[in-house]
Amino acid sequence: MEPADIVLTKDTFEVLASGTRLDILKALHIRRMTITELAADLGLAKSTVHHHLQRLADAGFVAAGDDGHAWVYYALTPEGLALLQPHGGARIRIILAAGLASLAGGVCALAAFLTAPVREEPVPPLAGGGGIPVPEGAPVELLVAGIALAVIGGVLITYACARWRNRRAAAQHLDPAGEEVT
Repeated sequence: MEPADIVLTKDTFEVLASGTRLDILKALHIRRMTITELAADLGLAKSTVHHHLQRLADAGFVAAGDDGHAWVYYALTPEGLALLQPHGGARIRIILAAGLASLAGGVCALAAFLTAPVREEPVPPLAGGGGIPVPEGAPVELLVAGIALAVIGGVLITYACARWRNRRAAAQHLDPAGEEVT
């Protein structure tokens, strides 16, 4: 679904100036609903909800979908969706890119830790005595950083994929024509 451009006119501002209409847009952002469902959710009379839906429909933010059922479901149009999600999937792409970068950094840090040379020769005793000499190898910080970055990257990628799936499912439910959106 391509992001829609919204032309801001005096009429658009008047439509969006109502808190009730904004509440209706937010409710329809979750899923498509009937007037009765909206009235119950918002605690308003059906006639009041109908009036506000007419104003939103006239502005092009809401559409009534008649899909052959006995009830008329209202859903957001692309313009209405663009009001609530102005940048569409940009956030998901940013989170996914950050996750991939973090995962790549973690893999590189782990690879550096695992391929670091270990000193084979005996280590001279420490100056001033005391302590057992330890052979030098890769710093443990590389291992810790690698694991942390890999875990953070995995979590971000999982979160971005879940958000993308939820957004895609919501777009399918919001399509007023009842057709599947691919």
